[in-house]
Amino acid sequence: MTKNIVTIEGKSVVAEFDGANSSDSQELINFFRKDELIQSSKLAKYYLNENLNFLCGSGTSVGIGGKTINKNENPFQSLIEELNAISDKKSFHSQIITYLESNDLLEKKFDKINQEYLYYRNNIGDENSAKEIKEILDKALKQFINLYIPFPVEYVKDKLSIHELFINKIISRKETLNRPRIFTPNYDLAFENACERIGASYNNGFRGVHMRKFDPDTFHNETYIKQDTGEKGKRIATYLNIYKLHGSISWEYSENIDDLYNIKELQISDVSKKEDLKFGSLMIYPIQTKKSYSLDLPYSELFRNFAKCLTETQNTLVVIGYSFLDEHVNDIIRTGLYNPNLSLIVHSYGLIDEQSAPFLISLKSRSINDSRIIIYEGPQLGDFVNIVKFIIPLTSSISDKTAIIETLKELLKK
Repeated sequence: MTKNIVTIEGKSVVAEFDGANSSDSQELINFFRKDELIQSSKLAKYYLNENLNFLCGSGTSVGIGGKTINKNENPFQSLIEELNAISDKKSFHSQIITYLESNDLLEKKFDKINQEYLYYRNNIGDENSAKEIKEILDKALKQFINLYIPFPVEYVKDKLSIHELFINKIISRKETLNRPRIFTPNYDLAFENACERIGASYNNGFRGVHMRKFDPDTFHNETYIKQDTGEKGKRIATYLNIYKLHGSISWEYSENIDDLYNIKELQISDVSKKEDLKFGSLMIYPIQTKKSYSLDLPYSELFRNFAKCLTETQNTLVVIGYSFLDEHVNDIIRTGLYNPNLSLIVHSYGLIDEQSAPFLISLKSRSINDSRIIIYEGPQLGDFVNIVKFIIPLTSSISDKTAIIETLKELLKK
């Protein structure tokens, strides 16, 4: 028997589950039908707010092969061993080992190594050392991607059904409401691939076709379908914005673009392999120091958009699969709650206790007196698959394209 807790409108209800945890098991289906416990019917008004935002962490990528880094493992252990084996270490070798062995968040480790690289290249002018540090950084990136980030070739064919259903549901809202927005620190392309598989339009901040370069102004664009008559074009409703807060495996630094950001988007197809990816100019980590992200491009633009979106009226932020360990993300949520029009729905896979992230603990405590904060906690209520299938109170608006194709194939055979 597993324990789940729902805290809504200042009251906490325990929802215990004893049965098969398969997403299609009758026990699980019956569990989510108990509205007096799950209370999903009360969520409809939040999902129909004018502005609907999602913060989707690494927990939303587990089903496609993504891994979350737990506290007891270090993805860079083999690199640490390689650096320790160097007989004639330079000072930066020891410094990088310290960075990699630290308990800092992944982005902070990458950032510190990058700062070391910039110091030797720009401050000291030691090109040889700078080149060696850059090679170490590339190795760290490669090791992390190999271990933790799935490529489309690994999941796009048969593991995206939940992401597709998720996109289908959130774009099913009324056309008059603002388009939904997904903010994610994930580096994979699951949400983008899901949109493309079901034919939903999305904006990820890049402009262009053959040379797609980063331009955050595109997040404010609207797309219309031209009408046959002289009437104004019809606004495309099946449209959403995707903000990659920490960058992406498809981002590459390019001085050839010669603009403010110098970032282009790579096309990573369903047959692309990790070993073919270039790491020299890959951008999947924020070049930032603690509390200084507002000074660094392009991440400052993405975080600025995140912060701005939480200040709007009739606003909902739904948090799924996020650890609450990124201080810069927590700060924006904390500030956003000063907006009396913001409602916060948190799905935590684990029960919230003294071992949880401090900010998550504070949200749980605050939810008792602040009815704007709703918290679902536990392995059933915090699971991305269950959230999409049973809790999000929106219905899918687009037919299952895969089912249609399979039906047509069967008809053609006959």
